[in-house]
Amino acid sequence: MPARLLEEQVAHRAFVTEMVLGVVRHRDSLEWVIHKLAPRRPSDELMPVLSVGLYQLLLLDQVEPYAAVHETVEAAKTLCGPKRAGFVNAILRRALREKEALLAQLKKQPTHIRYSHPRELVKRWTDQFGARHTRQLCAWNNERPELIVRVRPTISMEGFLKTLREGGLPATPHAHDGFVVLPPRIRIEDCPGYAEGWFVVQDPATLAAVEGLAPQPGERILDACAAPGGKTIAIADRMKKEGELIACDINAHRMKRLADNLNRCGMKEVKTHVVNALEMTPDTFGGSLFDGVLLDVPCSNTGVIRRRPDARQRLTTEHLRQLCTLQSQLLDGGAALVRPGGRLVYSTCSLEPEENEDQVAAWLKHNPAFRLEQETRRFPPRDRMDGAYAARLLRTD
Repeated sequence: MPARLLEEQVAHRAFVTEMVLGVVRHRDSLEWVIHKLAPRRPSDELMPVLSVGLYQLLLLDQVEPYAAVHETVEAAKTLCGPKRAGFVNAILRRALREKEALLAQLKKQPTHIRYSHPRELVKRWTDQFGARHTRQLCAWNNERPELIVRVRPTISMEGFLKTLREGGLPATPHAHDGFVVLPPRIRIEDCPGYAEGWFVVQDPATLAAVEGLAPQPGERILDACAAPGGKTIAIADRMKKEGELIACDINAHRMKRLADNLNRCGMKEVKTHVVNALEMTPDTFGGSLFDGVLLDVPCSNTGVIRRRPDARQRLTTEHLRQLCTLQSQLLDGGAALVRPGGRLVYSTCSLEPEENEDQVAAWLKHNPAFRLEQETRRFPPRDRMDGAYAARLLRTD
């Protein structure tokens, strides 16, 4: 494919992604604007069309207003018919005329509308973090996430940055050592050093679990919920090809991605298995126990809403209860694989105490052979990275 066509495809895909994630990220704010402008409630089929148009007009600065109005109205004609397209046209043109006033009014709305987070989630965070920190967290979640990579320790940071600049990519070092922020809307596979395994796409928050595990060369380590492999590769880097590292996950497709990343980074010595962590026993891995087990468990993802904007809509009391039950079961299974004196690291990308501190404290009450040795929390606005929690539990019997 000619380079120009490839660049156009990448740019088109990036724009479509921006539209989808932007509308999801600002859904409640956009609905507030629609209800402000519309003389009657639009039909369900018109709401997404209006949301896409208003997002471009009010919250995106890379589209000319006339183009946003024209393209949205044309889409409305195709999807909803000429009459409703006229309604869309009227709403968008009014929004354009009243843009400054609308944005000023939006800033005065309650946090759940202004930052487009469910009211219940805002209340939960306000009770936990306070109103100011909750507003900061909601604002952080609505920012476009940076593309961050961890430069592997065998690669010179100075040399990597120089190579990127020579390739026309104005990358900058992240505040956390060993990480680099790449420019937005690039195709990661085209980045210099990708094919050679110089770096891994990874947020610094993910290292909390690896640092808690503290893997050493010569040890036997299990990464029990490993895909897509960022933590696995960080563990392998620390083990320096000495010892045994096994990576598992229940999802075969995600494990294929993990295997591809391992091969790209020259880590064919890492063993991979598609297996349900709930079904793992010592016999699954030859009967021997592990020096360290990492459980990066399924969770509510409330620490990574900036990257997964739809996660804000999924947290319900019942969903949280189901997750906590699963997490406790995974702790039981992981603990059975740890040798005496070994460590079990439990980690999430959640901000919710039920999945983090409370979960670990409740589990330890029924598992006296383990004790809490270390806890790490990452709060996005404060630490300028994703939210994360990691607890190192030492087997003492």
